[in-house]
Amino acid sequence: MHEAVDQRLVDIQDEVRDAFGWALDEDRVAAKALVQSASECVKAVPTWSEDGRRDTLDTLRIELSSAERVTVLGAAATEQEAVRASQQEGLIIAADGSVGALQVRRRLACVVSDFDGGAHLHSAAEEGVPIVAHGHGDNIQRSALALSEWSQFDTPPPLVLTHQTPTSCHGAHNFGGFTDGDRAVCFALAMGVNPQNINLVGFSLNTVGKWSATPVPGQKSKKLSWMYRILERVELHDAVVH
Repeated sequence: MHEAVDQRLVDIQDEVRDAFGWALDEDRVAAKALVQSASECVKAVPTWSEDGRRDTLDTLRIELSSAERVTVLGAAATEQEAVRASQQEGLIIAADGSVGALQVRRRLACVVSDFDGGAHLHSAAEEGVPIVAHGHGDNIQRSALALSEWSQFDTPPPLVLTHQTPTSCHGAHNFGGFTDGDRAVCFALAMGVNPQNINLVGFSLNTVGKWSATPVPGQKSKKLSWMYRILERVELHDAVVH
């Protein structure tokens, strides 16, 4: 099966790069480096092979597309909101460090991350939670280090690799989006989840969430505005707190 990727969510990545002055070549290098880092660990973690990662993607597609509801947990989620989400029917996708808000992870399908979720991401990976791992020009060393560490766990996390370039990258996917939160939404949509079945929790336009990585001064509000624009394109922006 092929992913139902909304091309608009991929095209907006060029606009984001232009807005921040980031180089496409750096994202291309990062995409290849991420695939290479996973490949170097295949001897220790056979499920990180290309076939293994494809199986992980297929499993997530089946689980998510058949779920009654898919809650995407954003960086501004509170522990109370996470508890309520875990008590509802359906599955949860956590955006990077927001997985730390979940005390009980039985409904957690995966974490969408660009490797800056800190100890909370590390804990989820150690528990064997599937990680939809993203490569971009600013996280090449961080992603290589994380995969090396995770490969030594007793139960390494199943992986899906993603990138943000307009051309294909063998071994990785581009489901669209920019921030971890909106990329989690793009991933759910690509897996065949009906937009009406997606519930956003902890998405804010004016608050740097508790579970967010330490922001670069002056960048976070700009990133959040792009997150909002991406969610507008799929008509899920009404759930964002202003």
